[in-house]
Amino acid sequence: MMDISQTLPTSSIIYALDMVGVAACTAAATMLAKRLQFDIFGAFFVSFLGSVGGGTLRDLLLNRHPIFWLHDLNYLYFIMVLSTIIQIFYHFLDKLDKSLRWFDALGLAAFTVIGVQAALSRGMSAPIVMLMGAVTAIIGGVLRDIVCRQIPLVLQKEIYITASLLGSVYYLLLLHTDVSEWVRSVTTLLLIFVIRMLAVYRGWNLPDLTWKPKKR
Repeated sequence: MMDISQTLPTSSIIYALDMVGVAACTAAATMLAKRLQFDIFGAFFVSFLGSVGGGTLRDLLLNRHPIFWLHDLNYLYFIMVLSTIIQIFYHFLDKLDKSLRWFDALGLAAFTVIGVQAALSRGMSAPIVMLMGAVTAIIGGVLRDIVCRQIPLVLQKEIYITASLLGSVYYLLLLHTDVSEWVRSVTTLLLIFVIRMLAVYRGWNLPDLTWKPKKR
């Protein structure tokens, strides 16, 4: 049986994952914008921030030029078309239970993998690789939530950035095995997505470290 990873060049895998992340984050941002009654251009703006904000900061920090979406207008076109479609069918999608969280979790997973791969391509150490994975995954969502006057999920007790960091560790561990890049990418994406959605549906939260003295 032919190994699918041998038929897909690394650049194709990265580009495909990037588009998955952009699609998921565009969907999440557009859904949030519509719930807050933004107009069509407001939804476009929020979707753009949520989709490319993290990758833009990552490229600036890693000194990767030109920034990815500046030389590939497919990102801009894709965001605008998808955002328009979601706005048209918003009332159908809004009926799906926790649809925003599903899209957000998929974006978190895909962008973490992209950030990890970008940092590794620049020869960064493991801590920086994990940081770049988290930056790529969460900054867009933070910008989206700030513009929409929402408290960013990453600043709450929910299992969010933790899922990204665990996924990065998993990816780095697989580098020491014979597993192909395609398998590393897909399994890491699935791991992060599952952890995030389990946290949503089971109510998992990070512990509160605040020391509370006993009342006398």
